[in-house]
Amino acid sequence: MNDIYSFTEDNKEIINLLKQVVTVKYGNYKNFKFKKEKYIFQKKIYKTIILYAPLSYNENTVDAYLLKNQNIIYKLAYHCFYPKKTEIPDNKILYLGSLYDFKLKPEIHNTYKIDENTLTIYAGRNLLHKENLLNFYHKQAAYIFPARVYMCAEKLKLNIKAVKTGVFKSYWGSCGAGIIKLNERLILSPLNTIDSIIYHELAHILVPNHSKDFYSTLEKIYPAYYKDHIWLNLFMPAEYPPKTAE
Repeated sequence: MNDIYSFTEDNKEIINLLKQVVTVKYGNYKNFKFKKEKYIFQKKIYKTIILYAPLSYNENTVDAYLLKNQNIIYKLAYHCFYPKKTEIPDNKILYLGSLYDFKLKPEIHNTYKIDENTLTIYAGRNLLHKENLLNFYHKQAAYIFPARVYMCAEKLKLNIKAVKTGVFKSYWGSCGAGIIKLNERLILSPLNTIDSIIYHELAHILVPNHSKDFYSTLEKIYPAYYKDHIWLNLFMPAEYPPKTAE
């Protein structure tokens, strides 16, 4: 089959992400078919999405199908589990979904300077030490999360009494009595992923359960929910902080 597709750079970026979510298996199939399957890797059980594809289809045809069905894939991947692929190089800090260089600058004492253009964090203390890195994450989460919550709540015209942060093992966020709690570990993820969790919790003010009505409401107030949530499935490090202290 001739190549008839022309993908933009944005298309290629989306396709590369989707290929980390979906395993393509070619065989004697008549049509494409998605299926969730469990598999064992290093004695752990994971759940992934399989795309069964006809042998007569080339890679470009498969890529076009993935791109066309990306929203379906994001939804299917919501409860999938993948081996963590995020590796933190030496002298790098994972912050808001990006890897930052670290530069020690004693003259600024206990403060931080974050240069988003050069992806560099300057600090008066060595953030490559576990205690200092955790303190950095804690302060940034306490500063950023409430601002994001109140901004999102304002868009929905919802009243929030308070925003709290902490390190929770079993959930990314919770909502009760007008109080939003967010897992401090989210500071490692991109802002749009943080927002996806915030809108999830705000949606609980409107629908206090996980019914179909809840997810329908969530998609209405934050259409990119499943797409933005997928970072947590693929890239959130298993340990916090996500590197060994020097």
